[in-house]
Amino acid sequence: MKASSRRFLVCAIAVISLLITPAVGEDGERGVDEPFEIYMVVWRGETDVERGFQTYLRERGIRANVIIRNLERDRSRIPVFVEEIRELQPDLVHTWGTSTGLGIFGAIADDEPDKFVEDVPGLFSLVAYPIEAGLVDSLEDPGRSLSGTAYLPPLRSLIEAILAYTPVERFGMIYNPLERNSLINVEEMRAVSEDMGFDLVQLEIPLDGDGRADPEALPGLVQELSFRDVDFLYIGPDSFVSIHSEVVTEEALGYGIPSFAGTEFGFEQSRALLGLVSRYFLVGKLAGLQAERVLLEGVALEDLPVASLSRYSLLLRMPVAHQLGLYPPINLLPLAEVVE
Repeated sequence: MKASSRRFLVCAIAVISLLITPAVGEDGERGVDEPFEIYMVVWRGETDVERGFQTYLRERGIRANVIIRNLERDRSRIPVFVEEIRELQPDLVHTWGTSTGLGIFGAIADDEPDKFVEDVPGLFSLVAYPIEAGLVDSLEDPGRSLSGTAYLPPLRSLIEAILAYTPVERFGMIYNPLERNSLINVEEMRAVSEDMGFDLVQLEIPLDGDGRADPEALPGLVQELSFRDVDFLYIGPDSFVSIHSEVVTEEALGYGIPSFAGTEFGFEQSRALLGLVSRYFLVGKLAGLQAERVLLEGVALEDLPVASLSRYSLLLRMPVAHQLGLYPPINLLPLAEVVE
């Protein structure tokens, strides 16, 4: 392994550790007698993000009444939650995912104040591309009363992690054309492929009669990737592909193609060989730190940069390595989290 790759892996794979110290001083009456009201909107039920967030508050001695509302992957429910937020006027609103954040807060360019929450401090988490999605102007200067946490490792770092494991000449991708994150990710992957000199095969999932991505098409798309001689299948921040990633990766294994996931959910739902991910629980704790700065320190959201973890977890599924006969370099094993 090249020295530069080893330095990257040592830096990128270790899991972040948040120092826990008392947050409320002797005169912090608000934290003791008047709990903060925090309203959380989730996309597909409570995840480790929300659990990490609430764990951080408890560890810091910050009392809060947390209301969790679940969209259940149904965007039509967003107006009901927006109206409830306006009625309750919580101290903070926290959202999970790009679609949820855009539905609750709107994009900067949106000019529909009656449709979105604008008068309550807001934080978002699990947004792959906050700038491209239009939630903020920049990571350093959000440009509005909204900030949050980004969670994707840099795409170049993902590719470097794979190349530290095995040589790859051609990557494959399957993506949902209805998901904004996926379209952005495909464009980014194309740019990185040109810069780093590898081939890229990206296949768009066709739509069914209802205009939705068709899960029945996935096996055929994986077969097409095998015909195109891809060396590795990359699963990016695509909700549809991640939900069906077990089918996708099992099909790929049948053709001897290993898979790599860039999100924790995509890895855990699948039979991917590798993943370089931000752990959801730690993203939630980081969001808790952002909330602390707003609620206790009085930092204006306009002045609060979007945060991200500085270190990531390299996940290795050893049974898949055995199945493929694709074993990791010996000096990679101490840096990886080996899972079944």
